[in-house]
Amino acid sequence: MAIPKVVEQTPVFVKLAVRWLPEPLSYGVMTQIFRHLFQQDCERGAFDFLLGKTATIHLTDLELMFQVSATQRYQRTTLVVSPAAGEGDVKMRVSWPILLQLATQQVDPDTLFFRRKLLITGDTELGLEIKNLLDTIELKQRLPAVMYQQLCKLAENSMI
Repeated sequence: MAIPKVVEQTPVFVKLAVRWLPEPLSYGVMTQIFRHLFQQDCERGAFDFLLGKTATIHLTDLELMFQVSATQRYQRTTLVVSPAAGEGDVKMRVSWPILLQLATQQVDPDTLFFRRKLLITGDTELGLEIKNLLDTIELKQRLPAVMYQQLCKLAENSMI
C-alpha cells in the first residue's frame, strides 16, 4: 500500500523542502496554516496566554525546529511561526508519526508524555496549557473532509 511509504518518505521530502525553500516562504506558509486552523480560537482569546511567550516545536525526524508565538494586531490575537531562535519559553519535541497521531487525536497526549514520545521542557505549565487547548480542537471540523481522511490514514499507518 502507498500510504505507509508516504509516511516513511515524508521526513525526507520535508527535510529537502526546508533546506531548499527560502526561510520567509516556508515560515510564511506555516504561519498562514496556523492562522487559518486556529483563527476562531484566536478570536475568542484562547491563545492569549501565549502573548509575549514562545513555544519551540522540534520535529526530531524532520530536523525541523520552529517557534510559535502570539501577537496582538489590531486588537486581535494572531499566531506567528518563525525560525527557532533559542529555546523559547517551552520546548516540545516529537516525531512526525507521533505528531500525526496527536493531530488526529488517535493517541492520548498524556500517554505519549509518560512514554517519553512527547517531551516538554522549560515552562511546563505553559506546555500543558498548549496541550490542553490543542486537546479541545478537532481538526476534523476545520479541514476539508478528504484532507482529514488522508491525514487519519497517514496517522493510522504510522502506528504500524
